[in-house]
Amino acid sequence: MTPSAKHEARWFLALLQPSLRRHVISIGLAVLGSSMFLLDPLLIKWLIDQVLPRKDLRLLLTAGAGLFAIYAGRVALTTLGRLISFRAVQDLAVRMRLNILEQLNRLSADYHDTVSPGDTLYTFEQDVDQVSEIGSSLVPSVLQAVFNAFFVTITLCVLNWRLALVLVPLVPLFFVFKKYFGSRLRLASDSAQQSASQETNFLQEHLSAVIQVQLLRQENAQVQHFLRRASAKRDAVNHRTAIEMLFASCYMGLIAVGTAGIVCYGGYQVFVGSLTIGGLVAFYSYLGRLFDPVNAAVDIYSRLNRLRSSIHRVLEIVDRNVAVTNQPGCVPIPPSIRSDIEILNMSFSYSPDCSYALENINLRIRAGEKVALVGASGCGKSTITKLIARLYDVTQGRITIDGLDVRIVNVANLRTRICYLMQETVLFDRSLKENLMLANPDATDEELMQAIQIAELGALLQRLPKGWDTQLGPRGNALSGGERQRIALARTALQAPSLLILDESTSALDAPTEQRIFTKLRQHFKHQSMVVISHRVSSLSWIDRIIVLDHGRIVEEGTHEYLLKREGIYRRLCNSPQTGDTGVTSTPAESSEVLPYKRVTATD
Repeated sequence: MTPSAKHEARWFLALLQPSLRRHVISIGLAVLGSSMFLLDPLLIKWLIDQVLPRKDLRLLLTAGAGLFAIYAGRVALTTLGRLISFRAVQDLAVRMRLNILEQLNRLSADYHDTVSPGDTLYTFEQDVDQVSEIGSSLVPSVLQAVFNAFFVTITLCVLNWRLALVLVPLVPLFFVFKKYFGSRLRLASDSAQQSASQETNFLQEHLSAVIQVQLLRQENAQVQHFLRRASAKRDAVNHRTAIEMLFASCYMGLIAVGTAGIVCYGGYQVFVGSLTIGGLVAFYSYLGRLFDPVNAAVDIYSRLNRLRSSIHRVLEIVDRNVAVTNQPGCVPIPPSIRSDIEILNMSFSYSPDCSYALENINLRIRAGEKVALVGASGCGKSTITKLIARLYDVTQGRITIDGLDVRIVNVANLRTRICYLMQETVLFDRSLKENLMLANPDATDEELMQAIQIAELGALLQRLPKGWDTQLGPRGNALSGGERQRIALARTALQAPSLLILDESTSALDAPTEQRIFTKLRQHFKHQSMVVISHRVSSLSWIDRIIVLDHGRIVEEGTHEYLLKREGIYRRLCNSPQTGDTGVTSTPAESSEVLPYKRVTATD
C-alpha cells in the first residue's frame, strides 16, 4: 500500500471509530445471513438423493419447512443488518461534513479567494455521499465475500475435491486482469469525478449570476458552456462505466469457462457413477455461490477506485494547511486595548510567484484616530486592511496593536475586537432581526433601535410587511444595494469593536446619506480607531488623516485640506469624475494653520 493510500485508510478508519460498534453488528448479521445462504444446497442434495426416491411426504414437508426457515432467517438477518448499516452511514456522512465545514471555517482567505465554491460544494455533497455510502458498505461487502468464498471453497473440496481442481487454473487469470485494469479504473474514476465537479461549479456560478446573464443577453452562450461541461461529464462517466463493464466481462468470461468445465467433468463423473445427481446439483449450486463473491469482488474493486477518488478530494480540503492560525503561546488582546496600530517595514505578496502588492509600508494609526486609505484601484488599500484583520499574514515586517504583533495574538480574540465591513454585503436568508443580532446575540431592543437610527433604516423597517421578523431571502436580494449596506452598517453599530474598518462599505449609498451615516458612526465610535476605504474622496473631509497609496506604496499623507493644497495624486483623485460627486467642497480648518493631520485628543 502506498503512503497516500495508508493515509487515506487511517483517516477513514478514524471517522468510522464512533460508529464502529454498529458497523460490527451489521457485519455480524451479514455474515450470519451468508452462512444460512450456504445451507440450502445441502438441503437440496438431501431432497434429491434421499427424500424424492423414498416418496416420503413427511420428509418432503420437513425439507420445505427447512428451506422456508433458511430463506426467512436470511432475509431477517440481512434486512436488520442493512438497517443498522444505513443509520451508521448517515451518521458517518454528518461527521464527515462537520469535519469539512470546521476545516473550511479554519482555512484562511488564501483558500477561499482561489478555490471555486462549486468545487467545494461538490466535495461537500457528492464526494461525502460517495465516501460514506461506499466506504461504510465496503468492509461488510469484503468480509461477506471473503467469508462466502472461504466456506464455499471448503464445502466444494469436501463434496468432490477432484471436481474443485478444475477451477485452479483460472485463479492466476483473475490477478492478471486485476493488474491490467487497476490503473485504468483509477484514472477513469478521477476523470469522472473532476468532470462532475466542473459541471457543479458552472451551475453554482451560473445560478448566482443568472440576472446578470439575462442583462448581458448571454443565455445561449451559457447554455453552450453548460452543454460542453455536461458532455464532458457524460463522456467521462461513460468511459468509466465502459472500463468497469469490460473488467466485469473479463471475469464473467472466466466464470463461464469454469462453469462449462464443471458441468462437463461433473457430468462425466455421474456417468461413471463416482458422483450422484444430487451431488452434481449441489456442487453446481455452490459453484454459483463461489462466483457470487467473485462478482462482488469485481464490483468492490470498481467501487474502491471511486472511493479513493472521493477520499482524495475530501483530503485536499481536510489536509490543507491553514495559513493563518494561532501560534504556540498566542495571547489574547487585553480588554483595555486602545487600538494603537503600527505597521513597520511591511511588505506583502499574495503568492511567492507574484510581485509585492505592498512594499515597505510604514504607518501608525493612533488610538481613536479616523484614517482613510485612498488611491487608484489595485494600489493596495484593501490589502492593508486585510492584513490588519489578519485575513492574511505579512510577508515581511510586522503589524502591531498596542505593541502586540498580531501574529502572536489569538485569532478569534483579535477578530472580536476588529469589525471589518466589506463592500459586498453578507446577509443571510433569515429575518432582519436575526441578521442584525449576528453582531451581538445579546443586544437589547434599545440597542437595536439605536443601530437602526445610525444606519437610517427606519423607513425600511416600516416598509417590511412583518417588521423585524421579515425574512430577507437568499443573500437579501429582495432589498436594494443601499439597504443591504445599511443593514450591514447597523450590524456594525451593534458590535463593540476597538477598531472599525469600512472597505467601500457605503459605495451603494448616495452622497448625502453617506455623509450623515459617517457623521453618526464617528459620534458612535468616537473613542475607537477607524480605517475607511472609499473611492468617493469628496466624502472624507471628516477624516483625521488621509493616506494616499500608489502601486503598493504610501506616497502622500495628511488631512483633506492639506492634501488639496498639494499638486499630488489626492488632488487629481478629487478632481476625477470617478471619485468625486459634484466636486470637492473644502471645509474650514480647525485652526488658522493647516496641519498635515488633525490633532486627536481623548475627547475627540
